[in-house]
Amino acid sequence: MTPTDFVNGASWLGQEVLKVFYTPVGVAGGMIDAFRGWKFSRSWVRFWFHLPSVVLLITVYLVFAFSILGRSDSRIQSLSVKSEKNCATKLMEEIYAEKSEEEFSKVAGLSYIDVTESKTVPISDVTKRYVELLSKRILSIQPNNQTAHYRLGLIYSLTEQNEAARSEMLELANGKYGECIQASAWMAKDLLKRQVAGVEVSTPELATYLEKASKWKNVDFRLVTYFARILEAAGDAPKAISLTKQAAVNRPELNLDLARLYYRQGYQAESRSVATSVEDLFMKKLNSVSEKESDRLAVAEARRMTGRLEQAAEVLEEGLLNKSSVPATRRELSEIYRLIYLKTVFKTEAGPYQADLAQLEKVADIDPSNPNVSGDIAKLLLLKIKPTKKLVDVLKKQIEAGITNASAHILLAENFLQFGNTKEAIKNWESALAKDPNQPGALNNLALVLAKESESNIDRSLGLLTKALALSPNNPEILDSLGDVLLMAKRPKDAINKFELSIRFDPQRLGTRKKLFDAYQLNGMDDMAKALSKVIEKMERAKAEEESKDKETFEPN
Repeated sequence: MTPTDFVNGASWLGQEVLKVFYTPVGVAGGMIDAFRGWKFSRSWVRFWFHLPSVVLLITVYLVFAFSILGRSDSRIQSLSVKSEKNCATKLMEEIYAEKSEEEFSKVAGLSYIDVTESKTVPISDVTKRYVELLSKRILSIQPNNQTAHYRLGLIYSLTEQNEAARSEMLELANGKYGECIQASAWMAKDLLKRQVAGVEVSTPELATYLEKASKWKNVDFRLVTYFARILEAAGDAPKAISLTKQAAVNRPELNLDLARLYYRQGYQAESRSVATSVEDLFMKKLNSVSEKESDRLAVAEARRMTGRLEQAAEVLEEGLLNKSSVPATRRELSEIYRLIYLKTVFKTEAGPYQADLAQLEKVADIDPSNPNVSGDIAKLLLLKIKPTKKLVDVLKKQIEAGITNASAHILLAENFLQFGNTKEAIKNWESALAKDPNQPGALNNLALVLAKESESNIDRSLGLLTKALALSPNNPEILDSLGDVLLMAKRPKDAINKFELSIRFDPQRLGTRKKLFDAYQLNGMDDMAKALSKVIEKMERAKAEEESKDKETFEPN
């Protein structure tokens, strides 16, 4: 290589290096052409001259790329800090919780724990709009930013953009941008509120969101107790207990729900132990400036679960002193005295039932609007205990006011039926089903009486029984009634199927076997009828022998 070649090469290299900074794309093209030329010329001098430019070019490109990336992350961080500073996520969560509290409390009345009164500072419309714009700016740079999506969903919630809020929270809760348990809590709460509004909600979907939400340390405790109830209803009491116990570590008041769970599941020792600790917790709040009605109710319930009814009544009566309007306390006190009354109902050795009616009158005096009172009065009629005039008046007033529960009307219907007053029996079953359409026993009995009253009622009776069977599958009593009505409808073949199913689920149903015998004969199935008659005779002999033994046992010497 001559000195001239070296000078020319150095000059060329300097020019190429400078080009990197103002025409990087052109330099890249030049490098590619140079490499192609080297491939044919195999000039190592040219190769080594080009190599530093290539290395420098790659370095410049990498620095440029990382600087762009760095600026993007820095920008997002800056926007996030600015957004959080103007309106903290926790503040938005608290305001949304307060905003939706009235609706949510309709479905979350699972614990005697008051929600903390509002202490948050309202957010101005300008701030809401600003935070929305900042969140959208972050998402324009980083579309999958979970925090920005969550904050945007909260802003939509606060600005009544409900569908937009649900869309954001649904994607977050379903893991589109990674796990977001806060969004699951939002979705669970929203589903519960919509359920109250009459929207059909999928229980498995709700349970999924509740399970995720229960892992959040700041979750509304009532979501945890609601989830525990779903688990308990599904037969998974151990998981419900475990979940409530875990939540009670951070929220000791939840031990009240834990005690209830143990009580319902028959774990009496555990229930008493936890209820005692709950009583101690709430007793400290009584007669203080911070006392709430719910504190006294919690103490009373804890005492009730430990069997101390008189002490439970005592703490409630103290709470009623000098207070004219405390409906929840009055209702609970009424229920406590009702439990005391129920202990006075017993069957005498001579046969008739007795009850302390003065005690039942006291229950009604404390809370005349307690719907369970009418149920207890109606039960007196079935037990052939004559109610006092005062109790009859209470029953009439509750019926007129429409505050009686379904159970009371069912008991009244059965009483009227005993005395052959089918018109009043039907009226009360209709009233019971108007209050609770999902009472299989009422549906069954009403269907039978209607069918016997008139052939024109048979179609409705079949509809009622079909619904009853859907509510209580494989119920032998309902299957027997369905067979009866099908026979009335002159459908013996279908009736046979129902009678056979009834016997399959309860083989001791002698009356159903006799009906099945008649159905076999109506359907011309004489061989089946003959075989069944032998079974019926055998069962009747066994029954007669059993009754004879019972008679010998109770005869005086």
